[in-house]
Amino acid sequence: MQLGSTVTLTYTGKLDDGTVFGYATAEEPMKFQTGMDMAIDGFEAAILEMNEVGEKKTFTIDEYAAYGEYLDDFTARIPMEQIPVRHELKVGKRIWLSSSKDGSPTPATIIEIDKDNGEVVFDLNHPLAGKSLTFEVEILEIEDAPENFVSAREKAEHLKEQSKLLGGDQGESYR
Repeated sequence: MQLGSTVTLTYTGKLDDGTVFGYATAEEPMKFQTGMDMAIDGFEAAILEMNEVGEKKTFTIDEYAAYGEYLDDFTARIPMEQIPVRHELKVGKRIWLSSSKDGSPTPATIIEIDKDNGEVVFDLNHPLAGKSLTFEVEILEIEDAPENFVSAREKAEHLKEQSKLLGGDQGESYR
């Protein structure tokens, strides 16, 4: 399959202990365009090795090709009065937090409610961080890439270069 193809597939995703963490069925398949950062890196790389409708494959990707390693200190302590859903707080619940810097939402899991200090402790790791993931996949449809396809990575590089030209060369410090 070539980069930029749109692929429709079914999958079952399992952890090492056999627990199913996700799936897509023929009735509700997964569909995405390769090269557009729409799937985790290891998953997309394995899909790109598949070439035929009806092809089935089982593969395992490690934590680094999935959601990264689990970081013990990737937590946040937030005063309860800053959390609008205070009455619904319980350990294990996932909620969306907003960064005061840019306002973009970040999913977080409550791991502790410290009533003595009036704080809630959140785990900011993805729930699948630190885990190897096994996928059983079947390709249902492959649509060829558009003739003028530009991947998300190529587009980002181009925009970075254009910004350097317009705003001065900021070298590696530019984001």
